[in-house]
Amino acid sequence: MRTLKPSTLKGLWSAILSPWGSDGKIDQGILQRNCRKLAAARVDGIYTTDSDGEFYAIELGEFKDLARAFARAIEPTGIDAAIGVTWSHTQGIIDRIKAACDAGIPNVHVAFPFFMPLALADIDRFFGDLAEAVPEARWIHYAHARCGPILTGRDYARLSKHYPDQFIGTKIPTGDVSALTEILANSEHLAHFICEYTILPGILLGARGCYSYWVNVLPRWHRAFFDACLDGRWEAAAIYHKKLIKWERSGVQPLREAGHRHGIIGKARAELTGWLEETGSTRAPYTPVSKELRTRMKEAFDRYWADEIRQEDFGSPDFNNGTATQQQSAEN
Repeated sequence: MRTLKPSTLKGLWSAILSPWGSDGKIDQGILQRNCRKLAAARVDGIYTTDSDGEFYAIELGEFKDLARAFARAIEPTGIDAAIGVTWSHTQGIIDRIKAACDAGIPNVHVAFPFFMPLALADIDRFFGDLAEAVPEARWIHYAHARCGPILTGRDYARLSKHYPDQFIGTKIPTGDVSALTEILANSEHLAHFICEYTILPGILLGARGCYSYWVNVLPRWHRAFFDACLDGRWEAAAIYHKKLIKWERSGVQPLREAGHRHGIIGKARAELTGWLEETGSTRAPYTPVSKELRTRMKEAFDRYWADEIRQEDFGSPDFNNGTATQQQSAEN
């Protein structure tokens, strides 16, 4: 897999799920088939082991196995790859960066160690330790609110000046458009990525791509949404944006109210269309969404997204085998 830089890190990327088999290990067959399907759906890249990949439940030995399996799965597709390396302390992050690079994937999503925020004085030392230990790695800072402190555009400009080879971009999951604007204005040389909630304003302001969970559910619809933003068709993009946000605030909200987050919700989402394979298994103490909640969400999903589900053509053998060439769906 190629080593990315700010000019080549871009596009619509899938946050692929970790498919745990009945033996508690990653089902490598599912991982390979899902990578093929995503490539056929014209994603620009795939990454694993951020929050939707359940990084928090994967020990180092398992991480190494998953990194190698993911590299084998994605290499034949020819698309770009990245691996999340977040952990609770610096050495754990370094160990995971080394494992990613050893597997042939030097592009890594780096959040600050979780549980206790870094002091401001610790930020430069943290990145300096990573650069010294694994200089060949390329960093995308995962600016998760739980892994503070939150950096500004000026912070990113300063850090990328110190580490011009390693620091290539960000993953900014904030819904704060003001903060996003400041980041994009003051460090526009980096490849900044947003998530579903801010695709429309993010691309308009200069973001280079989207790290997505929704492309795992309705890939053609999401590709059309993203392409509308890239093409500057803002009225069409606004229609997509409003529809997705309304769904998230109604159809998915009951899962959040029940206390579910991240990869647990991601697996319930994937089940809605069943396009990507998923075992439904999670790692203790995090349990899957209850059957009752999943059933209610599925019923609401089928009503709300009926037209889009038909346009996806999930029944197509080529589409399901990962060999189809995606065609942009018609806009409503």
